[in-house]
Amino acid sequence: MSIILGSMTQVAVDGYTNGYQSISWNIDNQPNRLWQLGSWLPYRTQVTSVVSLNLTTYAGVLMPINLSPSASCADSTATKRIMLNVSACGPGESVAFDYTMYATSYSYAKEDPVGFGTESWSFQKWVDFSGQSSENFIYVGEPTYVLQGISEGSRSGDVGNVTSDMGVVFNNTTVVSSQQGSVSAGFPGLGNADTTELGIVIRIGGALLQAGGKTGRSNATVPHNPLYLG
Repeated sequence: MSIILGSMTQVAVDGYTNGYQSISWNIDNQPNRLWQLGSWLPYRTQVTSVVSLNLTTYAGVLMPINLSPSASCADSTATKRIMLNVSACGPGESVAFDYTMYATSYSYAKEDPVGFGTESWSFQKWVDFSGQSSENFIYVGEPTYVLQGISEGSRSGDVGNVTSDMGVVFNNTTVVSSQQGSVSAGFPGLGNADTTELGIVIRIGGALLQAGGKTGRSNATVPHNPLYLG
């Protein structure tokens, strides 16, 4: 196990290096084994390689992303170029990569009225390790295209005066609302009530860092599907 030194680990998104709170990553090789009769050994093993990354920033650090679902065979434009150079001590491999990655989810949270807002982003990249293929292990390369689907999300709270202040912008023809609240007995017996809006999301990011006396939260998912063409 390696110990990660956060003060020395470098992160840059689209070249910007400030305001990152935490990061986690996963380099995942998923095997698909072709079993055969008369043997405990697979005939072949096909491996798909995916890099996933989760990033928490102070609100407003990253530029917003406009979401445009794919209308043809073309790569999604919901991307950020992410550079990660991990400083570690102890056994284990060092981690360093520089990929243009697809955004897969977003959320904003400002739970404390006198606190600050944070944004959380998730990204994914199908990578090509086919140079490591052998007779028995076949690594799948990058997809021909990565298609973007329709994004949905929600927001609630009273942060800001415009729809983008909580980090998600809806297609206004698709928004529906619900209400919730709670209160308990006592003195003064405080509670809260909120309206939650749900709809199709056309932009993520750009939420407010400071909004004195207010709270808010939002989230969105951005579906992406790899398409392999011969």
